[in-house]
This record gives sequence, structure tokens and C-alpha cells, in this order.
Amino acid sequence: MRKLLGFAALAALALPTAAWADEGDGVDVSASLTGSTNYEWRGVSQSDNHAAVFASVSASYKGFYAGAGTENVDFAGINQEYDLWAGYTLPVGPVKLDVGVVRYGYVDAPANIDTTEIKGAITVPLGKASLTGSVYHTWDYFGTDADATYYEAALSMPVNDKLSVSGAFGHQTVNSLFNYNTWNLGASYTVFKGASIDVRYHDTDDSGALFGNLGKARLVGSFTLSF
Repeated sequence: MRKLLGFAALAALALPTAAWADEGDGVDVSASLTGSTNYEWRGVSQSDNHAAVFASVSASYKGFYAGAGTENVDFAGINQEYDLWAGYTLPVGPVKLDVGVVRYGYVDAPANIDTTEIKGAITVPLGKASLTGSVYHTWDYFGTDADATYYEAALSMPVNDKLSVSGAFGHQTVNSLFNYNTWNLGASYTVFKGASIDVRYHDTDDSGALFGNLGKARLVGSFTLSF
């Protein structure tokens, strides 16, 4: 575990060199490193209710974007996840459209549970706030060969230059297997440029039959450095 977390930290800290090299070409490259008390994904802990470290790098150019990240997990004998994503954003007046693809991969997994989702989202400004509706779909949900769709509505609003509040409600459905609702509510605070803290409440409507303690209500705190 220490080797994994050290690798993630070094990867994120090394990436700004590439970002500076690409600025002259018009490509915007950024990196981030996050430490969190739990790795929550759609209301369910992926780190067995333990701390997690996330490292990521992303690049964008004229509406196109792509990125990669890695984080520690703890389930089914798996210790590391990696994520790949790409897409295109298109402004239509004040509205922003986003279409893309996301890949979730797992290192040394005992079975092939790698999953690819397609994504569609629309963000609408509501005064100072913004409302985003997203849909994710896969034809093979973590090795089950089942179609699955995740719907989410998220609202965010700045309170001042440093503080913002946000929340989301989502519904995950996996054809013929299960479905559940999840929601979160929290606040983010900019400590200084490139550093922020987020404190967030997560919960699901699962009584424990699907996820046991992994889907129970919890408060998650995180600290992010962005480059």
C-alpha cells in the first residue's frame, strides 16, 4: 500500500513539467493529487471505508479533453484502480454540452471487471448556481454482461470567492440485477491557490442487502492540490 500511494504522489507531482512544455502549443494540461478519508463512488466505498489517495492528469484543447488517474481500492483482492477518460465539450449559448467515454480498469484483478461507460451531460446556469444532468451507460457492468445506466442531477453554487456548496442525487440501475439511489451534499473551500478542502455527506437507500456497510451514510473529507 505504501508503494502504491508513493507512486501516485510522485506521478502527480511530476506531471506539471509536461504541462509547462505544452502551454506554447495551446494545450491546457493540469494535474492533481487528492488525499481522502474514503474513496466513494456513487455512494459506495471502494476502499473498504479506509483512506485513499488519487493522482490524475488531464489535457484539453479547443473543447476536446482527455485524462488518466489512479487510486487505491480495497475489494475482491484488488488494490489499485486506474481510470481513463476522453470527450468533447460544446457551449451552446450559456449551456454546455459534454459527451465522452470513461474506462475503469483494475490492476491484477482475479477476474476481468474492467468497465467502459459512455457519457452525456448538460450544464445549465441558474443565476450564480449551475445545474448539471448526466447519464452514463455501459453494456458490461463490471464483468456481469449486464447493461447499466447511471443518472445524476447535480447542483453547485458559490457562496463567495473561496467557499462553494454542492449536492447531487443519482440513480444506478443494472438490468435484471439491482438498482439503488444515492445522494451527497457538501462544501468546498479554497485554502490558497491550487489547494482546496472538501467535506461531504454521502448516503444511499441500500439497507445493507447490496453493499453491507460500504453503502452506509458517512462523512468524507478530502484535500486536493492542483497544478
